[in-house]
Amino acid sequence: MSFFEIVRRYRIVLSGLIGALLIYLSRPTAVSLLAGLPLVMLGEAIRTWSSGHIRKNKELATDGPYAHTRNPLYLGSFGIGLGFVVMGNSLWVLFIFLFAFGLVYWGVIRSEEGYLAQVFGSRFEQYIRTVPCFFPRWRRSPYGAGGFGWALVWKHREYQAWAGIAAGVGILIIKMLAAP
Repeated sequence: MSFFEIVRRYRIVLSGLIGALLIYLSRPTAVSLLAGLPLVMLGEAIRTWSSGHIRKNKELATDGPYAHTRNPLYLGSFGIGLGFVVMGNSLWVLFIFLFAFGLVYWGVIRSEEGYLAQVFGSRFEQYIRTVPCFFPRWRRSPYGAGGFGWALVWKHREYQAWAGIAAGVGILIIKMLAAP
């Protein structure tokens, strides 16, 4: 198993460990919490929107947010992470986040795109020629708006991300209140 396969397989655990380190290094203030929260909420909104469009292993997701970026779930995760960086109010947190995010998701994206190329063949090849990998293209897409489904959001357990965000924000508030 390659390094990137290991990272892909354990990305949730790695993300949790890195998140705990970032919270430990954080120095939140009321201003940093208020400044970062909109980024976190926007990131999770993108993840929720994305979760409502993906039908894993059944269809190639090309509609909704997938019409603008091939990896909207990871773009949303980046927004959440960046929001927590702002809330954490520490340059160390920023540097660690950017390094860790790049390390984890670069490998995950490579691995997943290899899989999608095998499963969806020429349809996926056409898709990657028209839709950017990470940073969205906001012009009109050749792909339809598609159908969003809350049942898909639930199936993909996006509520766990919302709970994790609430816990992280709560911990930062407690850390701020407990600071001397």
